[in-house]
Amino acid sequence: MNLLYYPYINLPDTEWTIRTLPYYDNVSSIVPTQYFHEPERYEPFMREAVQNELITPVNPMNVLDNPWEVTRMFDEYLNQNKGILKRRRLPIQRNGISHIHAGKYSFRENGVHMHADKLNNGVFYNLIQMGLAERIDDYWYGVEPKTAYELMNFITSVVACKIDYQPVTDRITDNCFSTVYAQNKDIELRTRQYKRDLILKEMIPYPKQIDLTHLRQFKDRHHDLLTAFSNKVEQIALNPTITPESPLFTMVLDEMKAAKEELSARMNESHLGDIVFGTICGTIAAGLGFLASPVLGAIPGLLNAIYSACRIERPESAIDQTGLKYLALVDKRLRRKSR
Repeated sequence: MNLLYYPYINLPDTEWTIRTLPYYDNVSSIVPTQYFHEPERYEPFMREAVQNELITPVNPMNVLDNPWEVTRMFDEYLNQNKGILKRRRLPIQRNGISHIHAGKYSFRENGVHMHADKLNNGVFYNLIQMGLAERIDDYWYGVEPKTAYELMNFITSVVACKIDYQPVTDRITDNCFSTVYAQNKDIELRTRQYKRDLILKEMIPYPKQIDLTHLRQFKDRHHDLLTAFSNKVEQIALNPTITPESPLFTMVLDEMKAAKEELSARMNESHLGDIVFGTICGTIAAGLGFLASPVLGAIPGLLNAIYSACRIERPESAIDQTGLKYLALVDKRLRRKSR
């Protein structure tokens, strides 16, 4: 499985990343064109990971066939939600007159900085016209925070759909499954996910400190073993029909325990450092970050925009009712709203 990280350019130097890198074939991040030519702009950890081919930079403008049409779907989403525009615009633009210094509300100062090379200029021009962004310099825009996160969520989802990757984010709490399903009124489903989370704790071996060059060598040497283990993780964690009480759950869990011991031994042999064990959260993708986003949970219209954009880039994906494999995890209520 291949992952596409969002919402930032640089994957963080954290346990989340260290838990993620060993278990997936390719981990990518959306990166501006400027960084391809000037890799010194990466943070040190990210630069080393890119150099060791553990993280692959992806530029949407090189991937999408119809970037202008795709971003038009995002513009339409915003324009169709006038309440969003009213709430998010700068107060001085919203009311005409402000008795508070304009700098207090400047998106240059308080917005999320987004690089111009990630998308076509049209989307940023339209955000400025809507009062949701300001230009900082030749390369950067300051964007209203909620809008910026939605835009990165949108573009990551469409690019992931186009290249058949899974979106993933580190913006999930430790109780990730509980977080994802916290707003689901299906008590049985929430209970099942909570039990699964408890059972799978301390199952994922990963090095405490890591040498990225050694990790690259380890992935190349033990690719099949890592892939088999991550497949078992996803089989037991992401299939809602495999309940903690089922025989299949017990069988797969036993297989995972055996694989866990073998992986731990191989990591020790490869001198990756002290091996520790974490929760499942850091090693599964399948859109958990996408589903956990409070933005998407509150605004189903963004799902429609993503779906429409994916149909532009991959018309064949419309065969699926969502056009996005990872949306299969969305609870039935959310899927009904997104149609």
